[in-house]
Amino acid sequence: VMIKNSVIALITAAALAGIAAPAMAGTSLTETSDNDFDAAYVLTQVQDKGINASAVEEWGDYIVASVTDANGKQTLVYLTPVTLDVVNL
Repeated sequence: VMIKNSVIALITAAALAGIAAPAMAGTSLTETSDNDFDAAYVLTQVQDKGINASAVEEWGDYIVASVTDANGKQTLVYLTPVTLDVVNL
């Protein structure tokens, strides 16, 4: 009986942890309240980080920003969706 109660307690704890995980998934800087990608919002966030971006879009697991350097050359910069840190691919 004691083993049965322990198993039930472990299953209940695992189920509760599974319910809590999706609530934490919405902590990305690139997600709005309805989980749609808001390019204007993300572009502002990227520019606030000091990146001279003119456009952003989702690309797989990354955010891609069109960036103009000091010489006027346009390049693409890949960013993490959570922190908008530059990724070196």
